[in-house]
Amino acid sequence: MEKLEESQVCVGKRVWLPFLHPRRYMQSRQSRLHYSLTQFFHEVERYRP
Repeated sequence: MEKLEESQVCVGKRVWLPFLHPRRYMQSRQSRLHYSLTQFFHEVERYRP
């Protein structure tokens, strides 16, 4: 069975991958969030008694 993000929609001669862009967007948002939280916890550790 084909992966969801590899599903294609053909419109004329063009092929569109509707699930690929949202998946990449969510991965980048998730990595930014992970980086922010990591930075936050590093700062908390620095000021912890």
